[in-house]
Amino acid sequence: MRMHFTLRELTKLRVPFLIWLALTAVAAVAGPFGTLDVMGVAGRALYWGAIIGGSVWIGVGASKLSQRYSLVGRVMVWSGFSLLLSILVHGINALVFNDMSGWGNWLYLFAIVGVVTAAVQLVIWSISPEPAEEVVEKDTFGLRLPIDVRGPLVRIEAQDHYLNVVTSRGNALILMRLGDAMEELSGKGIQVHRSHWIALDAVAKHRREKGRDILMMQDGAEVPVSRSFKAAAQDAGLF
Repeated sequence: MRMHFTLRELTKLRVPFLIWLALTAVAAVAGPFGTLDVMGVAGRALYWGAIIGGSVWIGVGASKLSQRYSLVGRVMVWSGFSLLLSILVHGINALVFNDMSGWGNWLYLFAIVGVVTAAVQLVIWSISPEPAEEVVEKDTFGLRLPIDVRGPLVRIEAQDHYLNVVTSRGNALILMRLGDAMEELSGKGIQVHRSHWIALDAVAKHRREKGRDILMMQDGAEVPVSRSFKAAAQDAGLF
């Protein structure tokens, strides 16, 4: 995979990294929850850097995973986030503080993390302009799909007079021309082959095989890139 594809992936990590860096700096100086009295600046930076880093990166993974599920699935994902984060914090506290080990302290942390996580998700939900599922249903192309497979698009493959539309929730055949579909999906992806359209965020990796460019998609499919669309794919940072 070429360098500019790697840079595109690194760009996506810049925001979580900056959040981690800023929060760690603030916590190292302020010393919240009593750490100001028992640690120096370097110790607080290491302590809060580990805790905030773990919460940010676990949170990023949980956020991406939760987008694939309905309300019940999202509750389970964020419950798992609270569990993992409380275990991380409890482990760090057990190493740093002599009196912070034991089941009681962990259960207390789990409860606190769970309440905070629920509160944050409630705020996000309340200020969101509309739920993600409603956005999909208002999309012209999304309305063509069965309700149970409506979700973020992965790829579209032309099959005779039909299109095999693959989303994060499944796939469906619809009677439509690829050209008409791309008009409705303008700006949401690119055509990489006479019979293939892909969503940029759904590309897992790129490989070369016998002089041909192949895109590995999130659903496990291998999509070829034809010569006529290679330049567009490179401009999009796919390889």
